[in-house]
Amino acid sequence: MPFIPPSGLGGILAYFYKMKNPDQYSGIFWVLLGGTVTISSFFYGVGSFSTPGPGFITFLAGAVLTLLSLVLFISSSGSKGSGQSLRSLWEGRQAGKAFYILGLLVAYMFLMPPLGFLLSTFLLLILLFRVQATYSLRKVIFLSAAATIASIIVFDVWLGVQLPRGFIGYSLF
Repeated sequence: MPFIPPSGLGGILAYFYKMKNPDQYSGIFWVLLGGTVTISSFFYGVGSFSTPGPGFITFLAGAVLTLLSLVLFISSSGSKGSGQSLRSLWEGRQAGKAFYILGLLVAYMFLMPPLGFLLSTFLLLILLFRVQATYSLRKVIFLSAAATIASIIVFDVWLGVQLPRGFIGYSLF
């Protein structure tokens, strides 16, 4: 179906109901996200090319995302797509793992300040490495510890980023 802008809320809802190509749904999602990022970057101050403000990069990223999403939406509205529904795209994809990882990242965000970078990152990596369950527990603990220590060395020691210490704290050097 070619893209013809619908009129009124009823026309918009009817158009969304008739969409057959899943790329149209993803195009709408990314347009909304890109628009939100673009608009919210103005609250930080965009500046100009010669004197960019703190929101300059997010403005450019949001604008590019919005533009590419519009191209995806418009180009996919001319094709019929594969005829798959959104539900069929998730069949056999182990969606539970995706939501598990999303939950872990949200928990990591909330546990970082009280537990600190060291402990929360170590625990997150242990749980993430166990998602596929292909590694032994000994290897998971070793890889998690190595990645956590490497992150502390790179960000805290070399780059001087202030990481949350938590109740344990740490002192490498």
